[in-house]
Amino acid sequence: MSSQEKQEVVQLEVDKILVPEDRVTSVMDEEIEAELEASIKQHGILQPLQIALVNNQYILIDGLHRLRIAKKLGMKTVPAIIKPMSEDQLLITNLIMNRQRGRSNPAQEALILAKLVDEYQYDFDKAADLLGMSRSTADKYYRIAKNTTDKVLDYLGSGLMSVGCAYWLSYLEDKNKQNELAEYIVKWGYTVDQCRSAVMSIIRPEEPQPYVVMPTGEIKPKPISVYPCGKEVDPSKVVVIQIDADVWPIVQEAFRQLCAEGFFYGKQELIQQQQPTEEAVEEEEIEETPPPPPPKQPQQKRDWFIEKL
Repeated sequence: MSSQEKQEVVQLEVDKILVPEDRVTSVMDEEIEAELEASIKQHGILQPLQIALVNNQYILIDGLHRLRIAKKLGMKTVPAIIKPMSEDQLLITNLIMNRQRGRSNPAQEALILAKLVDEYQYDFDKAADLLGMSRSTADKYYRIAKNTTDKVLDYLGSGLMSVGCAYWLSYLEDKNKQNELAEYIVKWGYTVDQCRSAVMSIIRPEEPQPYVVMPTGEIKPKPISVYPCGKEVDPSKVVVIQIDADVWPIVQEAFRQLCAEGFFYGKQELIQQQQPTEEAVEEEEIEETPPPPPPKQPQQKRDWFIEKL
């Protein structure tokens, strides 16, 4: 078949077109799909469907929404461009065409990558390159495809869950726990960092995490230990304080005001200037002594600091 014949538009019977299970399908808004249906009803299908001829079967590459509407409207044939290709080429072409239109389904992309590697024995780097993925992205997608449940893939494909959250869920071997946490993620809108913390708290409970999952599934920052003024802290221990990014500007401003008012180093007017005696002057001339430390600040400063926070 010549190149010109491959691009020829033919009228293909709707009932002969097969829709493969493993494919990337763009998610279309209901309002846009209704507009497309109205347009097809009035003007017909203007953009031909892309069809692959694989082992004498007509398999859809691109145009699922147009095909569904054609069936709904009772159309017997649709315009189509038929291209002979293999099954693996069909998967790659389908994914690339959807991505070039800016429409992507990461769950389906992950499954296609895994199928190319596992079933069609593609080299991993070659498969990632053909699908237009970086190695790090391909690693995440492959792990998601191999280690997450159908529920997680459904959430990922529908846009309710990010790739990052699905990636961290893939580390949970207990599928029931994975599904339970997936529901919490969708319900409470976990960030990727919160997902990581929630997963790590299950698989490595001995390690401290910045977040804690409540019985309802809501996730909150773990309370920070507060040392009241005057309490001695063991200098051999490293004290790490984690502050939410939204709160950090307030903390910075509070510290600036504390320094300005002498909270750390002492206000000038609070420092008692002692007049040196003649004996003290003579001793200073003989031996240099370090200046006395500034006096401790009044306890009420702590309350001021807490109010600022």
